[in-house]
Amino acid sequence: MEAGKVTPIEEDLSVTLFSTLINRLTEAGYLHYEISNFGRPGYFSRHNSSYWTGTKYIGIGPSAHSYNGESRQWNISSLPRYLQGIKAGIPDIEIEELDINTKYNDFIITGLRTMWGVSFADIQTKFGRKLLSYCQKQAQPHINQGLLLQTGDKLILSKSGIFVSDGIMSDLLWV
Repeated sequence: MEAGKVTPIEEDLSVTLFSTLINRLTEAGYLHYEISNFGRPGYFSRHNSSYWTGTKYIGIGPSAHSYNGESRQWNISSLPRYLQGIKAGIPDIEIEELDINTKYNDFIITGLRTMWGVSFADIQTKFGRKLLSYCQKQAQPHINQGLLLQTGDKLILSKSGIFVSDGIMSDLLWV
């Protein structure tokens, strides 16, 4: 698009096409388990699902990323430098230590992308009462508009909420 080789479609058409995709795949037995992913039960992407559920993972090789629940790490992209660090026993990596606010924001962003949503109980357990109260307060206008659904203790994007999910998630982030 930046080079002018592709013309973006109008937003209304984009919404119509994506709605049609959701409806057709749902009718065919697929679950819309993540904003941009569909699968039959038991056949969801294990790789990407680990990101959405906060599962720990290790990345091996140049440019590979790892997550241990407390930090994100990524290996240098240069193969020769990566191998040199491994041979020396000093891996060439960068580390981002995650504070409580970043962990909460990651939890909201990744959880709301899925059909499982985010649990208020999990928010309280992992991040405390203050962030739970904040999330509930920020979510209420979206619940009132039907963009977020509160089912028991869970917040889940409604079908119409999917189309404005970035704004909803942004409103729930702690800044």
